[in-house]
Amino acid sequence: MNSRERVQTTLSRGIPDRVPMLDIAFWPETLKRWRQEGFPEDADPADYFGLDRIERFGFDGSLQLPVELIEETERWRVYRNANGLVVKEWKDSYAPPARLECTVQSWEEWLKVKPRLRVTPDRIAAPMVENYCFWRERGWFVVVEPVEPMWFVLDHLMGFQNALPLIAEQPDLIADILNTYTDFLLGMCQLCVERGITFDGLWFFSDLCYKNGMLFSPRAYRELLMPCHRKVKAWCEAQGIPMLLHCDGDVRQFIPLLIEAGFDAIQPLEARAGNDVRELKTLYGTQIVFFGNISADVMAYGTDEQLEEEIRSKLTVAKEGGGYMYHSDHSIPPTVSFARYARVIALVQKYGVYE
Repeated sequence: MNSRERVQTTLSRGIPDRVPMLDIAFWPETLKRWRQEGFPEDADPADYFGLDRIERFGFDGSLQLPVELIEETERWRVYRNANGLVVKEWKDSYAPPARLECTVQSWEEWLKVKPRLRVTPDRIAAPMVENYCFWRERGWFVVVEPVEPMWFVLDHLMGFQNALPLIAEQPDLIADILNTYTDFLLGMCQLCVERGITFDGLWFFSDLCYKNGMLFSPRAYRELLMPCHRKVKAWCEAQGIPMLLHCDGDVRQFIPLLIEAGFDAIQPLEARAGNDVRELKTLYGTQIVFFGNISADVMAYGTDEQLEEEIRSKLTVAKEGGGYMYHSDHSIPPTVSFARYARVIALVQKYGVYE
């Protein structure tokens, strides 16, 4: 099987030749450390370690407002982005940027920018189309990665501090933004398909949980966001493709809702937030594909015995009957050495084979 076949088989709840091996993000500091430890200078981690690939196709999902540089030093820059947010971005750190000023906090402000969410061909960049063709030629699994509707509200438009109270105080406003953005992203996805850019899946990246659970109540999810997710799922079903979600934090309360909404996979299942794929597999079987949960902390700090037990015990349970893909429980940090990561992959190869 190639990467595409292996991932497709797993996401369709079939049994591949082995567990797909995927790590989609390595910190720049990690690769810098690895090169000092013998990792070839120009090597790609996926190629070097024989990982499977999920490549992500994106389009411009912003309000397309003018971008403005406000302040810049050797360490950081402050600018107004295409969504109107004032952002402070660090140049020497992988840390996420800080939101200093947000675009929308009221109906009046939302109605001013709402018409800017137009489905137009200029949102599909030529370099991204070239990437798509390159990935397709190599038989890699290609997903479209639109901004998830609630993540658009929380991270791209309002900011968490403004948006989370409004979910309870002004649900009609939040619902209008969510539904407008859902229709927009589906329009853009359909435009891609009409132009011959087809996908193997749709993958949302949206951290709707934190270390203690969901950011808002299950009721709020069902009333405001689940209808949007179901609309996206209906489009995915019409295309014959799965719908995946990246969500950090403790997702244990969230998983039944995601199954109800129609998600096919959940990633990365942060171990430090209390998620344990051995427990989740017992509860949900193959109702949803589990994607991740191998602790980066154990990779970095565990003994050789602890590392092997982490991988052996989780893969043995999670791969049963299909429905599991290897991934760390986050991105790969610089605390993980080159030699230790090589050991991780060797263990996944050992315990991830289907007999």
